[in-house]
Amino acid sequence: MSHGQRVMVVAVGVVVLTGLVLRAVTVHSVGNAPLIYRVTTNNNDLDGVEGVAAPGRLVELWYRQRNFREGIAPADPGQDPFSWCSWKNRGTPVQIGSAWTDSRGVWHVANLRQSTTVMIFPSAAGDRTCQGGVYTELLPRACDSPGVNCSAWSPPSMHWLNVKRQNPITATAAGSLSGAEQASIAVADGPDDGPEPSSVYDVDSNGIDTTQPGFWPGQRVTWKCSAGGTAVCPSVTVHDGSTITTPDPEYPFILGTMQGHAAGGSILAAAAIPRGEPLGFTVNVNVKLRGRLDINLGCDQRKLFDFSVPLVY
Repeated sequence: MSHGQRVMVVAVGVVVLTGLVLRAVTVHSVGNAPLIYRVTTNNNDLDGVEGVAAPGRLVELWYRQRNFREGIAPADPGQDPFSWCSWKNRGTPVQIGSAWTDSRGVWHVANLRQSTTVMIFPSAAGDRTCQGGVYTELLPRACDSPGVNCSAWSPPSMHWLNVKRQNPITATAAGSLSGAEQASIAVADGPDDGPEPSSVYDVDSNGIDTTQPGFWPGQRVTWKCSAGGTAVCPSVTVHDGSTITTPDPEYPFILGTMQGHAAGGSILAAAAIPRGEPLGFTVNVNVKLRGRLDINLGCDQRKLFDFSVPLVY
């Protein structure tokens, strides 16, 4: 083999090796404020959060919550308008964890259910009442040390969320938010436990990346079932496939969920309305919510909302 051929082989080997390394660990450029890309809940409660920030920084994770009455946009005509309810803890944020970023800038906090419990999903349906809607802000900030030289919080803004039983077999979720780089919405009547040939999918979700051409970063995003808006609303077939011998896990309500993520904060909104039918087997909500599918996907499903059986973080 000539010297030139050896150089070419070595160069190709370096390129291949570099490609494998980049496939193993997703590299993502970050600014001063942390970005959340993965949220895990178990049994309705927040269990783990993962994101990226500058390497070597301490990320503090705070949260605050309030209730809301799900409904249509206040500016739209109708008998079911969206409205806010009061803040929990008078709107004062509470710290629930912290973690140092590694050499790649990745940070994660886990086992959050073992300390202050943060319930992300409603405990029961509450059509037109405050108990049926839960709004959560996840507020990460990057610091030099605890409370020192920390970045500012800047979560997206939620405008409204509406879950509706359009007819006896179809349910939809519509909503609007702004200030998010990545945003998505879903409607579910149970966890996705298919796809066997007999399965009816229990979840439908739609996502929008406002950093893509045609949008502008942080623009207002609206999912509407009728004319107008930014995108079409998701819909799902409301169905309980339980039999005498084979139970089909379902939620005791119809659930609409919306998420938005930006550097400096994330928002999660969940609203539950009555199903209006008896069920054979019900379960609580366990879900992985992904803001980004191109960062450290690992063993996760390539889904923005992965509603399933109890999860391991």
